[in-house]
Amino acid sequence: MPQQVFRVANTAGMWLRTEPVVSEATEKVLLPNGQLVTKLADTDKTDWWRVQTTVSGQVLEGFSNRTLLVADTGSQPAPALITTTLAALQQVAPWARDVYLQAIRQGQPLFDEAGITTPQRMAHFLAQAMQETGAFTVLRESMSYSAPRMLEIFGVDHHSAKITEAEAAGLAHNEQALAERVYGLGNPSKAAELGNTKPGDGFLYRGNGVLQTTGRGAHRRTGEACGIDFEGHPELVTVPEHALKPALHEWTANRLNRFADQDDIRTITLRINGGFNGFDERKAFLAKLRPLLS
Repeated sequence: MPQQVFRVANTAGMWLRTEPVVSEATEKVLLPNGQLVTKLADTDKTDWWRVQTTVSGQVLEGFSNRTLLVADTGSQPAPALITTTLAALQQVAPWARDVYLQAIRQGQPLFDEAGITTPQRMAHFLAQAMQETGAFTVLRESMSYSAPRMLEIFGVDHHSAKITEAEAAGLAHNEQALAERVYGLGNPSKAAELGNTKPGDGFLYRGNGVLQTTGRGAHRRTGEACGIDFEGHPELVTVPEHALKPALHEWTANRLNRFADQDDIRTITLRINGGFNGFDERKAFLAKLRPLLS
């Protein structure tokens, strides 16, 4: 019998408990409204079920009150490749954000449309995504840097921003100011490349989501292709319903399945990254994923 999937239907959330008893001592983790929960079994108490859910990449089991759950009609038992993928991520990305895990769990139609239907293609896609997101822990690019690290990345001879030592102290750990200096109007050539035209665009359209979509122009183009206003609402890039769409659009637009089939991670990295930043890390993720997905 296929497992039944439910969603938490309570604005205050629902406690996953160690026993089917309401008390502070049994509180395990508070699940947010909308969290997916799988029923494992009934209990000897009519209103209580033994359930399973995923929190921060960890599969947790416990007891919850069924009156706080509603059937999730949109969720079906995950196909084999999705099931294997989620199991692999528990090992290689144990702290993955629930946003990304939920997107993958319900992403079979999107993966099918993009042609990511084999373990080899999935491994290459995930290796790129994991490097871009810190193993699925990063939603938006952090622009909080110490002055020395900032100079290593965005300093003279390292980046078109050419940040000087004199500037760095004032920009240290100031995310909005640094983003504007690097990606926005404080760096005209990069702003033009990214389509950033207004004050604040550097921060608003900094790296975003699975493949860290960057710039007003990329958000606009991706949104037009996906039929979603990512330019007007960049926060939509990191909700489960849409999180895979920008990344899979980029994947298909660059025709990367054929390079995945050829095991050509170098070309995939070049087309995703525009260079080879984090190339060794991408290869390492691929090496870990491949046997888990095969």
